[in-house]
Order: sequence, then C-alpha cells, then structure tokens
Amino acid sequence: MGWFHAHGVSSRPAVSILAKADGRPAGAGVLLPGRHLLTCAHVVNSALGKDMLAPDHPGPIAVPVRLHGPEHTVEAHAELTVWIPPRTDDGGLGAFEWNGDLAVLRLNGALPPAIEPPRWHPMAKRQLVRAWHGSGEPGVFADAEVSACDGRFGYFDGAERALDIEPAYSGGPLWSNEEGAVVGLVTAKLHVRGVLRRAWGIPWQRVTRELDDAGAGHLLPRQPTEDVRDHPAYAELVALLDGPLPLSEGWIRCCRTVARQCGLGHRADGVPSAEEFAQLLLTRGRALPALVEAVRGTAGPVADDLLAIGRRWGLPKLLSPGEHERLLVQLRALPAAAAAGVPGAVRASLPLAALSVALLTGGDGHHGGGGDDRNSGGGGDGGKAGNGGRFEALIAHVEGLHGDSSAADDGVMPAVPGLLRAVEFVAAGCCPADRRAALRRWNAAVARRLGVHDAALMDRRHDAEQWARNASRGTAPRVVARLDRCGAAPPGGAPPGGAPAGGAPAAAREEEPERYRLRLWCDDGDGLRQVSDDSERPRGAQEVAQEIFAAVGSLRRPDPSGPRPVIELIVDRDTLEVPVDRWKAAGPGAVLPIRLGTPYPLVVNCPELRELNGGTMLDQWRERWARLEAEEPVHIDDTTAPDPEAVCGLLMERLTARVTVDVAAHRRTGVVQMCLAAGVPVVLWDRSGEQGSPAVRHAAGASTRQLPEAVRTYRTKTLQRPDEYPGRPVLAWADAGRALPRLDLVDPTE
Repeated sequence: MGWFHAHGVSSRPAVSILAKADGRPAGAGVLLPGRHLLTCAHVVNSALGKDMLAPDHPGPIAVPVRLHGPEHTVEAHAELTVWIPPRTDDGGLGAFEWNGDLAVLRLNGALPPAIEPPRWHPMAKRQLVRAWHGSGEPGVFADAEVSACDGRFGYFDGAERALDIEPAYSGGPLWSNEEGAVVGLVTAKLHVRGVLRRAWGIPWQRVTRELDDAGAGHLLPRQPTEDVRDHPAYAELVALLDGPLPLSEGWIRCCRTVARQCGLGHRADGVPSAEEFAQLLLTRGRALPALVEAVRGTAGPVADDLLAIGRRWGLPKLLSPGEHERLLVQLRALPAAAAAGVPGAVRASLPLAALSVALLTGGDGHHGGGGDDRNSGGGGDGGKAGNGGRFEALIAHVEGLHGDSSAADDGVMPAVPGLLRAVEFVAAGCCPADRRAALRRWNAAVARRLGVHDAALMDRRHDAEQWARNASRGTAPRVVARLDRCGAAPPGGAPPGGAPAGGAPAAAREEEPERYRLRLWCDDGDGLRQVSDDSERPRGAQEVAQEIFAAVGSLRRPDPSGPRPVIELIVDRDTLEVPVDRWKAAGPGAVLPIRLGTPYPLVVNCPELRELNGGTMLDQWRERWARLEAEEPVHIDDTTAPDPEAVCGLLMERLTARVTVDVAAHRRTGVVQMCLAAGVPVVLWDRSGEQGSPAVRHAAGASTRQLPEAVRTYRTKTLQRPDEYPGRPVLAWADAGRALPRLDLVDPTE
C-alpha cells in the first residue's frame, strides 16, 4: 500500500440481488463500469427460484436489484448479459469447490453519480477482508482473514470467532481496507466441526480469467496500475513532482489536502513518491485540480505548469472536489423558478456547444417521481423542485468544454473555460440578488485558481449581463387573474355594490348568469404584486373585464417596443372553458367593443390539475417546459388516440411540451384535463366543438413561444370575418420559469 489509500467505509460497494418471488435478498453483487454488475451465477439461480448450482442458461431474464449509495438507495432491474455457470466437473477440484459461477448483469437505467464502481486488487494471503450481507445494511458484515489463495480459490477464516456467513452474502464483495479495493467475491461456506469458521471466494485473479475466456473482459474496470506509465502526461508529471516542489515548505500539508479532498486516507509520516502522485493525478479525475488548488498560494508557477499539462493532454476535470461540491450546493438551492431557467442560460452561454435536452434537464429519457425535493420558496405549484441529482451530469459535461475565448498567443494567459462562462450566465439570468453574489464569488475564486485574468472574467460577466437584459426585455409583462365562480347573478342583474355607471342591457345580463370573485396581480419584471382589493365581492363578466383592462394599463413597460402584455387566468378545472376571451368591458369609457382576448394574448393556467398527482407530475411539468423548443408537438385527435389509454400512452411516450387537441366535443374536456394533469405546459384546443378545428390549424404553423400571439391574432380575425374564422381557441400556458402567486384559497360558498 502506498502513501495514499482508500477509506473502506466510504467505498463500501453494496448491491443487493433480490428474489423475484418475494423481494428478499438472494445475494449480493459488485458494481462494474457501464451500468454492469458482477455476482455469482448461483445467486441469479437463487433469485429465480432454481437450484443454485443449475448450469443451464436461464434465458433473457431480469432480476430486481437494489444499489446502496452513501446517501441514496436506488431500485432497478438488471438483465443477464454474461453467464458462466458453476462447473463441478473440472479437474483438480476439492470436494467443496467448483469453477465458473459468475454472472454479469446490466442495469436498466442510469445511476446517480455518487454510486461508483469500486477498485479491484488481487487477492493475497493474510489480507484482512470484510463481507457485507445482501441486505446492504452497513452494520451487517463479517470480518475475516485470507488464510490461503492460489489464484483460483481464496479461503478466509474468522479465526477463533464464528464466521457468520449466510447464503445472502454470496456474490458480494470481499473488501480489503488496506488495499482500498475489492479482492474477490464471496462464494461458499464451510463448517468445521459444526461451527462455521471458514468460507471461500473467487479471487480477482480468477474473475479476470473467467471473463476474458467468456469474451467479456472489456466489462471489467481498468486497474489504476494498468497503462498509466504509458500515458503521455505521466513522465511530465513525475518530472515536475520530483523537482523542487516536494522540498518546499508546506508540501506535506498540500499532500494531505489532496488526500482529504479526494476522500482518501494517507500515512501519518512521509510524503507520496512522484510516481505514486502522478498515478493518482491520472486515475482520479479531480485530483489534479485539487493539487493546483493546494499549491496555488505558495507555488504559483508550479500550479500553472500542472494546469498546462492538464490542458495539453486533455485531462477533463476542471474543478477540485471542493469546488464541485460548492457549485452543486448553490445550484441545488435555487428556487424552482430560477432552476427552470438554468438550461436556457447554459445554452445561451455556449451557443456552439452540443448540449442535449436530456443533459440540460438532468434526464435520461426515463421518468420516475423521485428526486431530492427541496423547498424552493417559489410559485403556486407547491414550490418544490427535484434538483438533487439534476446538475451533476451537466457540470461534468460543461467543465470539459472550451469557452468562446482563446488563450493568448504565448499561452501565458489562460482562456476562460466554458463552465465559468456558463456560471456567469446562470448568475445574471436566473439567480436572486443574494444567490447571484455568492455564485459570482465562487466563479472568481475558481478563476484565480486557474490563473484566469480578472479582466477576462469581467468580459464574460458583461456578456452575461447584456444577455440577461435582452432576455428580460423579451419577457412579456403580465397580469395574473384568479377567477372563482360564486353562483348566478341576483335577480335584476345588479351586483351587491351597485351596477356600473351606464348600466348593462338585459340581453347582456342573460349571457352572463355567473358571478366571479377576482384577485389580480401584476408582474412587470420585478415580481408579482397584488393590485386588487375587495377580492371577495362577486362580479359579473363585464366588470371582470373592466378590472383586468385597468390592471393591464397600470403595467410598467420599460421597453414599449417589447412584447404585448399577457393576461394569465388562474382557473380551476371546471372553469377552463369559460369564454373569458370574449368578455367586453362595461362603463362610459367602453366606446370600442373590445373583447378581453383581442388586444392582448390571453391564456389559462390550471395548477389544480397539475397538482393532482403530487410531485411526480410537477417534476415532469418542469422537465417538459425545459424541452419547450426541443421536442416536436403532439397532436391528439380521434384517430391517433381513440380512448383514454391511447391518450395516456401518447403523453407518456416522450416529454413533449406542446399538445393540440382536436377530438369530438363529448371527449374534449376529458382529453384536455388528462394533458394538463400529465404536466403538459402548453395545450391548445377549440371550445367551439367543431372537429378539424380551423383555430387549431391556424396556430399549427406558429412556434411554441409565438402561440399566445398567434391565438390572439386569430381572435381578432373572428371579429372581422366570423364566417371565415369560426373557431374559439383556448390556450393553456404554464411557464415553469415564472412564479405564480401564493393562493390562500377559500371555499366559494363561505
């Protein structure tokens, strides 16, 4: 063992293989790279309810597994990909031994980054090893010592203690704390004079031979000692670390800092050799940034040399472990509305980079309801966002990208990395003021560690601020109106507060039997502010329209040439098709017969339906919104989705953000509500009841972000030429990046 060594407990590789019949642990396994895991073949047989040493290939099967990380436990299924059956008829075997008995399975989904494959090391006599029960419980283990190992079989004993090894230990790792690695798999147990004091396992040496013979050796992890000496950066690192640096004051402190940041233990005396340190820097992705961070204050030229080697040979990790963790903490703490804007900010910061939708949104094409729910303090959908595992993959990808600046010709002035540029855009465009300052401090500290000049970082900050200003000008101011039905108008048609001046004709009163409670908020770029009073007083349609028009008139529009203000109606599921867009204002100033949906885009928003299924669909809503321009729209008609099951299948097939509904009138309400309950943020339909809706056809050619304006334009045409434009479009629009007011709802009957 060298100067650096792994901590056994923090590296515990716990995988449970579960029985298909009852879900109880049938055995254990060890995680391999590429979403594979290794176990004993007899464990797979046991999970399937077969004879444990049955040699027959079980076919294309999958077994349930459970992976235990440091913070999270992941449930999954794993498909059998490699089968090496137990061989009891090979020569040279003892009465209780057999060869083979290995199986490789492939997990059906991606893993959280915190769950990583362990290192492996050859088994040897006198190694102290630990085995864990297949339940994965950290406190259920057995300690033993390897008493014999010939490369095919390794025997380990509990010495004077009873070795409490049960069948559920089979297939699990034999962990050597001294080596900081797995040295073999638990396989079988032996009774000596009635007491279980000995068991045997498959050493790493035989695991490699068996998988190589089966053509599956490529699935095994590359050992840290393999090929590292041939790496083109190895000789440069050894020469640099064998120079004057180890003789400098504070070198021991730097070595210990790197060990701590990388989660490694270290010897109490001495320092690592240059060769061992170079090996660590080439096999631990964040070790080189950690060393640069440790020496920057006392040996700046050496830090620059280390960075130059990393850039020259494409070592991908930019951040030290501490920097990486601090960035994750800040991003995970963003409110939901701010977090929803991160994909757009990153894409804007690196317009030439290949950034997939799945990478930006933290998805892999599969969706569960999980996530690390954190109180976001945001809008009207519960203020929860699953940001826990969302940003790791995005950071890992972006930190390997170049920025849009290049280094100086002499190579002395480092370029601004793409990640630092992206962080400036996130800070400028997504963060509240206090979070923005903290994120910028983080960015400045990393830039100093990388040797990036302050002026270069300030240029990127200026770019980010300019983009944020342009983006805010492109965000339409809005009036948010909450409508609650509260019964029909009283006889005579006059509200309790008296009729508006000028009165309303009897015909109009007959068209508007319903009364509504109204609450109004304005959002002109500085956040929501309530502007209504007397929200409990019932109002008729004309009075509602009049108050909404007045609220629109009070909006501050810093850029008159910007987009039109938007009217956003918060409604419940029973008010989705109330024809609010056709309501006209009353009063002496209402000379023009303007309807509410013609001068301004008018959309509806129904949080009630999104919240029916709790956090699962709220997470999908946010992910769908992040894919607004990336996914193709879905069109639902009676042919493509003739029944509810077909509608559900279409909605679950992919996370599309935009759906148009054109079905028979008797089905329309149900289909629309299914779309909204599934978290689809943009849904367009025609309440006129006609199939082959001209309104839906008219809007089909518009981009998603232009839909509110396209629907407004159609409504103006229905006033001009109603025979040509008979449709009555309704647009549901739920922007995950804009907060809703907190609603303290009351029973309308109270």
